[in-house]
Amino acid sequence: MQYDIDRKGKFADIFAKVREILLSYPQMSELKNSKQTSYYDEYGVVAMLRAKEDKFVISFGRGSKLKEKFPNLQGDGKVVRHLYFKTVNDINEKELKKMLEESFILGIEANEIKDLRRENEFRKN
Repeated sequence: MQYDIDRKGKFADIFAKVREILLSYPQMSELKNSKQTSYYDEYGVVAMLRAKEDKFVISFGRGSKLKEKFPNLQGDGKVVRHLYFKTVNDINEKELKKMLEESFILGIEANEIKDLRRENEFRKN
């Protein structure tokens, strides 16, 4: 399981620190699986953690939308964006918390839009 690898591996200090920050939010849940450790709220995936060979990666599930406010996020996929860490000192806790809190807002907004669309479809029928 990736959780066990990350908890004991080369970047264990980074994993522990980022995990602590993520779980400091009461709405956050943790899911451990073979490829990564995921963190989500009632609106979907917020972040995923995984060590790579030479860096530790936090991936944001709503990263493409976060990139507008946080241009330091990397990646060009349709949805996910990443932050990379090589040492625990690379973690900017204040900035990371801002990203997480914006992710929560984006999830709520997406859910509200989905509910409005569903309501409009119901009214049409």
